[in-house]
Amino acid sequence: MTGHYSTDETVDAIATLTHTRLTTYIEVGIIRPCESQTGPVFTPVDLARLELVCELAESHELAADALAMVMSLVDQLHASRNELAALGKALDAEPEDVRGRVMAAWQASLSR
Repeated sequence: MTGHYSTDETVDAIATLTHTRLTTYIEVGIIRPCESQTGPVFTPVDLARLELVCELAESHELAADALAMVMSLVDQLHASRNELAALGKALDAEPEDVRGRVMAAWQASLSR
């Protein structure tokens, strides 16, 4: 496979995914496939996201709108994690005295 999966390949790759479910997940915005000349295509990241969504749907019996909310929160958490990692890298590039002051201020703010 090329790193892009057709709708049929995507459904075949995930045991609990059906065409109906996939269509619903696209409609509620949980997944946003790229469009190609042959129709929607999905990336490996899309497949991983769909596996998580299907597992949540199965294990917690969540409806599509609830899944959309959960995945929105997952996306926000992921973005926050990336921003914190970037901040950490920027802080690592600063001199020791700057890092020390920032860490002391951060720890003080956590204890309030």
